[in-house]
Amino acid sequence: MKTLRPYQEKAVNEAWAMLKKSSAPVLFEMSVGGGKSICISSVLKTIEDAGKTALCLVSSSELVRNNSQEFIEFGGVPSVFCASLNEKSHDKNIVFATPQSVINAVKSNHPLAQRKFNLIVVDECHQINSHNHRSIFMRILRHYKAHYKDMRLLGFTGTPFRGEESIVGEEAVFKSHVANISTSYLIEHNYLVPPVFVTTETEGFDFSKCKPQNTGEFKGSDLQKVVDNKRLTWDILQEVDVFMQKRNVCIVFCSTKSHCYEAFSALPKGSARIILGDTKSDERHKILTLARNKEIKYLVSVNCLLVGVNVPAIDCIAWLRPTSSLLLYIQGIGRGLRLNDGKQDCWVLDYAGNTSRFQDFDDPIINEAVQPDEESVKDYVIVCPACAQLNTDTARRCVGVTNDKRCDYYFEFRECPNTSCNAQNDIAARQCRLCEAEIIDPNAKLKITLTKSEVRTVLVKEATFAISGSPERFRVNIEYKCMNEYGKMMVVYEGYTPISPQARNIFYAKFVRQHCQESSSYYPHLGNYYKVKEMMDRVIAPTHLHLTVTDDGIKIKKKIF
Repeated sequence: MKTLRPYQEKAVNEAWAMLKKSSAPVLFEMSVGGGKSICISSVLKTIEDAGKTALCLVSSSELVRNNSQEFIEFGGVPSVFCASLNEKSHDKNIVFATPQSVINAVKSNHPLAQRKFNLIVVDECHQINSHNHRSIFMRILRHYKAHYKDMRLLGFTGTPFRGEESIVGEEAVFKSHVANISTSYLIEHNYLVPPVFVTTETEGFDFSKCKPQNTGEFKGSDLQKVVDNKRLTWDILQEVDVFMQKRNVCIVFCSTKSHCYEAFSALPKGSARIILGDTKSDERHKILTLARNKEIKYLVSVNCLLVGVNVPAIDCIAWLRPTSSLLLYIQGIGRGLRLNDGKQDCWVLDYAGNTSRFQDFDDPIINEAVQPDEESVKDYVIVCPACAQLNTDTARRCVGVTNDKRCDYYFEFRECPNTSCNAQNDIAARQCRLCEAEIIDPNAKLKITLTKSEVRTVLVKEATFAISGSPERFRVNIEYKCMNEYGKMMVVYEGYTPISPQARNIFYAKFVRQHCQESSSYYPHLGNYYKVKEMMDRVIAPTHLHLTVTDDGIKIKKKIF
């Protein structure tokens, strides 16, 4: 019988203590690859040994197969209730099932619907939509709670949020939180391999004009227009195949179903298989088995491989699709972090701009992604006044990490309008990262419309020049309030941290020489806080700005004085 690792045993004990203390739902947070399935088996085996009953809900037939097999290896004897697996047994104390099969049983008044369960376990519980009381999970939970008032609920996930909203709290399904085994902990203690974000030579797809829908995801037809460039798909996959010469298995996440077939045709014959939503359970299982045995090199999909996939041989993730969901991005990368013989790391190849899209989030994987590599470190010349980490001169938030937390220093920011919060946020953020208050008008995109390489002139109505930080580490912050030709107001930011020699040269060339009549006299003193403060009181504001669009947002092309 399998045994728990020390951190798993501690986490399971915490869960039992919380379940015994209160009937309120408990969230068990453990990063992908931390061994959620064996922890689930341990909890369910305790229930079985006590002669009590439990229902384990998992989102796919593949997960039902994997989790029930894990339970058998742990010494348990389960029932499996899953239409996709052609199994409808329910007589054992522990029942593994998919939500869809269970809700169908409830609708038809099947004997399974009449059972009283002491515990319901939900794997990947972030999928519970608590805001929709007609959602499948919520209907199931209400049904069984009505049958047994003392029923307990235990949810397992590695990503405890939906969108940007936490699934733990007074207004959420789960009221308490245990375990909290993070990706960084598992990597540090050699239970997972680290992700390595590889710099690619082939230019990826430009999804900047694709806007998320109300659901938070992108419209398939919009993505298809972008990826219709078959030549680019071909070039990208040829580069991926070069990267994969010394790798084992790669997941290629494509934008659409049609894009999957394009990618498949660009890969070496016989080396790839496609898994889509309509791929039958048995076929999916065969394909994943081929990947586990390293008999194929590529798994191609849109989003079917984001959860419930345990293929330790995966050591590369290639993103050819954008996502607006940090949860999906982390889960996708997590498929490649499991340990395997000889595996040292997992390469992440981002051809869709996802890393840049989530650069403001404090997450171990994102924090790793935004760190400078050996090739780009020469471009990191701006010192953070808070933690001394080097950043590029276009950085909006410091990339430094202290005590596993992202540095909170923003070079450019918008302050939360909630007076009880006042948190600093990225200038492109729509919601406060702490209190979720709206900080940008949804119609802000109407204030200025620019396409890449286009230059537009705006009138400067007001300019603010300020200096922050300490004499040892300080930051020069400039804010221009402008009006475009449509009479709409907008704000453009500029900032410098003239600590290193390179940073002082950039500061001088891009700002001092243009704004100061006696610029040369200040050049030797640009690292002196007091001299720069004196200079900032004498600078001249421009009357107009020529603006253009880059990958980092709207930037100043030229200033008119």
